[in-house]
Amino acid sequence: MEKLLEIRNLSFKYKDKYNERVIFKNCNECFNNNTFYAILGSSGCGKTTLLSVIAGMDDRYEGEVLYKNKEIKDIGIDNFRRNHISMIFQDYNLFQHLNSIDNIMLAVDISSNHKNINKDIILQKLNEYGIDEIKAKRKTSTLSGGEKQRVAIVRSIFVNNEIIIADEPTGNLDNDSSLFVVQEFKKCLKIITNV
Repeated sequence: MEKLLEIRNLSFKYKDKYNERVIFKNCNECFNNNTFYAILGSSGCGKTTLLSVIAGMDDRYEGEVLYKNKEIKDIGIDNFRRNHISMIFQDYNLFQHLNSIDNIMLAVDISSNHKNINKDIILQKLNEYGIDEIKAKRKTSTLSGGEKQRVAIVRSIFVNNEIIIADEPTGNLDNDSSLFVVQEFKKCLKIITNV
């Protein structure tokens, strides 16, 4: 099985005014292609920080984050984030002044991996996720937390990057929606998620 992502001796710490806090130290793990992973742990143990480092959102780490055996800093953090990683954030990171369709189209246009995606295809997928056309054409600032989360998930799928990293992707969803999203993720088989 192809090794898609690997962390070697990965450590992360930060200093505040009084102390140095080690979030995690000397972590080693391989993430293979076509595999679904879940990172488990108590609240505050560093799961979100680990996902942020793996996704290239924070480069203040020690050790290595390797994508296809190449350090992501050598690939270029911006290039890595744009073309190889899709991130689903706890706080959605949607442009509140845009509607759901335009939020997704903007991300698709930035990525170089999309293929023939148009607004009708996006609308169809949003509808599968319970976002009808009326809601899809409203500014995302008017949507509920669960609806914003679904838009963020659809965005990550359409960007079509090789890895989707999801930080508590079902945290704002009801049970039925959560099960649906997990099944959709399993279809992708390229997920690293914090649950």
